[in-house]
Amino acid sequence: MRKRMALCAILALPALLLAPASEAATSARQSDPHPAIWKISDADTTIYLFGTTHALPKGFRRQSPGLKQIVAQADELVLETVDSPEANKKTEGAVDDTINPVVHDRPIAARVPEDKRAALKRAIARTDFPEKFYDAMPTWMASLVLAVEDMGKDGLSHDNGVEAVLQKAFARAGRPILAVEDGSAVLRQMHGLSEVAQRKMLEDTLADMDATEPNTPNDSDRAWASGDVSQLDADFTEEKLGAELYNVLVRQRNIAWTHWLTRRMAKPGTVLFAVGAGHLAGPDSLQHLLSGSGIAVSRVD
Repeated sequence: MRKRMALCAILALPALLLAPASEAATSARQSDPHPAIWKISDADTTIYLFGTTHALPKGFRRQSPGLKQIVAQADELVLETVDSPEANKKTEGAVDDTINPVVHDRPIAARVPEDKRAALKRAIARTDFPEKFYDAMPTWMASLVLAVEDMGKDGLSHDNGVEAVLQKAFARAGRPILAVEDGSAVLRQMHGLSEVAQRKMLEDTLADMDATEPNTPNDSDRAWASGDVSQLDADFTEEKLGAELYNVLVRQRNIAWTHWLTRRMAKPGTVLFAVGAGHLAGPDSLQHLLSGSGIAVSRVD
């Protein structure tokens, strides 16, 4: 059970940066996909910035001709974290540190307002775990596990997500796959959120789950696939996510990644930098931070 919980947490962390999705977002309802891609380059280095979705329904069309060409020519792939036994072991260790010993003496139902408890019970009922399972978790982790379990029930799969597909393609070709951060370190930062911020996160998750109707088209996924970033720009702001969560999940990570990208420009080659689409949206997007550092960013698809 610990292993399953760790997996849920690490999958939910990046998925939090995406709008809710449903299984109805299928290829039959899609136009030709053209997800947004940006580029930074100099004389001997090109880095493509590609905003991804981490879990998609089976059959969802995600690749444009431009993306296929970039995948074919890139020397290496850079993801937020790389799925490997070593990374999973570190993640499990981070999860164990946050729940052992148990950090809460209040059941999960007592951590939401009374008028949200019915929504919490509905959300828990959609998962494979009993309520007491969530009682032992920090509030932030309960929120993440509920989100991931809900996505699975709606037919979404991490295996169908963009990162998983890209990682398999680069592995088959024998090309390097790198991680831009330590996922376990991010989980530890989440554990440092105030209880107020964690409870807001849980309430927002419950609201999203209630607002997402099964078997209805998903406008967010289709907007992403068409290259329309306007909704992402509106959603991924400090006002929407809350100051603490925004700082941990978006601002701090984007600043660190901007430094990484700047250093990587000193090394020749072609890189596909594929991270959650929320990092390429809003006022602290990678594009804005790179431009502020004097690096020209251009959209290529």
